[in-house]
Amino acid sequence: MNTYNNEKNWYKDALNKKISGVCSGFARRFDFPIWATRLVTILLFIQFPLFIGGGYLAAHFCLDTKA
Repeated sequence: MNTYNNEKNWYKDALNKKISGVCSGFARRFDFPIWATRLVTILLFIQFPLFIGGGYLAAHFCLDTKA
């Protein structure tokens, strides 16, 4: 019988957070280095501040926190 593994969801990572844990949770979800995810987020924020800032805030308020 096949079972669905619901273990790989996107959560805010409270242990490795700098601001709210959105980037570190995204990095854990997709197995990326946390520093690279933060760097790409900052670079994209410089180019598209309204979209990236709005997406970050939406993720901050919508995602659950996982310790």
